[in-house]
Amino acid sequence: MNLTQIHGFTHCAVGVARRDVTPPVGIYARSWAAARHDVAEGVHRPLTATALVMRHIHADAPVLALVALDVGWFPYLPDERRIRDAVLRAIGLDEDALLINFSHTHAGACINSQITDKPGAHLIEPYIDALTNALIEAIIEARAALRPAWITYGYGRCALAANRDFWAPDIGRYACGYNPAAPADDTVLVGRVTAEDGTIMATLVNYACHPTTLAWQNRLLSPDYVGALRETLESIYGAPCLFLYGAAGDLGPREGFVGDPAVADRNGRQLAYAAAAAFEALPPPASHFVYTGVVASGANLATWDYQPIDDSAQRRCATLRHHSTLVPLQRKPDLTPVDPPGADRSDAIAEAEKALRRRMLQAALGDEPVYPMTLWFWRLGDALLVACPNEAYARMQVELRTRFHRQPVLVLGCTNGTLGYLPPRDAYGSGLYQEQQSPFLPGCLEQTIAAAISGLESL
Repeated sequence: MNLTQIHGFTHCAVGVARRDVTPPVGIYARSWAAARHDVAEGVHRPLTATALVMRHIHADAPVLALVALDVGWFPYLPDERRIRDAVLRAIGLDEDALLINFSHTHAGACINSQITDKPGAHLIEPYIDALTNALIEAIIEARAALRPAWITYGYGRCALAANRDFWAPDIGRYACGYNPAAPADDTVLVGRVTAEDGTIMATLVNYACHPTTLAWQNRLLSPDYVGALRETLESIYGAPCLFLYGAAGDLGPREGFVGDPAVADRNGRQLAYAAAAAFEALPPPASHFVYTGVVASGANLATWDYQPIDDSAQRRCATLRHHSTLVPLQRKPDLTPVDPPGADRSDAIAEAEKALRRRMLQAALGDEPVYPMTLWFWRLGDALLVACPNEAYARMQVELRTRFHRQPVLVLGCTNGTLGYLPPRDAYGSGLYQEQQSPFLPGCLEQTIAAAISGLESL
């Protein structure tokens, strides 16, 4: 199956707006247990919140709001819920109509209101308030700017993402890092938003790769590779770019875990140029490539051309729907990982950080043996979208795009909060970081994929 030949359209009213959400220098910014600093000392590139609002083309209907947000995660999940509830109240949205997709940068602030005794912690609460206001303002501005547009989708390929489940022979167990022996899903889905006058209003890039170029050595606030991706595409197309983080549980950049921002920029440009190639291969809005006959020359030449889609296709492209479902995931009875033989737990700072994360995770999960995880589903004309709060392995997006191979499928991870990984059943017992960190029992990924298939089929 050649995904690069799959195209599709959404015809709706669209508005776009952006806010700068770069945290203040000096804020508590520990994202790595191996780090030996606590606060951000500067800014590599701005962190942003970009809102894309959609409404039915022919009706004064409710809106859908998709926000691409440069945060890593919310260690204390009620902080994320507090922000999202405030946005829902201020905008008057249905809960299923708001998707806040985290870029999952590991070089942002630690947004945890429960941390009060660390350097820079006094800046966390004011930043949460500022972030909430920025999201509300961006969505309101985007809604006010709604105008008829076409979103054209297509697939491309980018080799930035690599498998990161590496068997380390020197220690005799798995480590999290570049694994050259395993294939990686290299699919990039792009969307071009074009107004009826031909103006490009925005670009979308849905790709699965952990933003972990910059690691414990880095002391700068950064969107990681996402910053250079946006800057490059925005310089080409003159419109805001929304990066939509995919199902990247087992995917990360080949060159990562460094402290040099130039490497993050190089990674971002690699994805940007791959996305630009996919953009350049897109058809004009509301058109498809059709065979138009033979021209006799030295050979009989088959000719093809772009022609407008018919009325029934135009009506299909104007369909907007949304809903959600709950997936009851069985929880592990104990979140304490079982260390493999020879594991080193001598680093007191790292162990304290891991223990804090387990406490925050336990608080978010509650006491019930089953955690009801929400999946969100949108139908956007020809395109389908599924959003998952947790970090599924790439198998999820591969299986969904194979199952729904006639239309573009956007797969979003780390959306509307996140708790942990969704590894495949056969990863359990291996000692992989993802199965150690996951609060869920074996079968969580397979259950999520089955629910996603059912939810998309209902659209």
